[in-house]
Amino acid sequence: MTVQEQIKSNLIKEVYTDIDMMYDFMEQHYVLSEDHRDLIIKHLNKFKDQIYLISENSKLS
Repeated sequence: MTVQEQIKSNLIKEVYTDIDMMYDFMEQHYVLSEDHRDLIIKHLNKFKDQIYLISENSKLS
């Protein structure tokens, strides 16, 4: 693994942790219906996928 790949991997882990914290925040502060919970999970997972794609296809600054 190159240095750039390692840095990208660490950045993705950090962003994923922040996204997971967003979910935790919603769970802690709102009474969510099952539909809303599923929707939040769906959109946060979609966001993770987009972050991954951008990271894989972009160079570091």
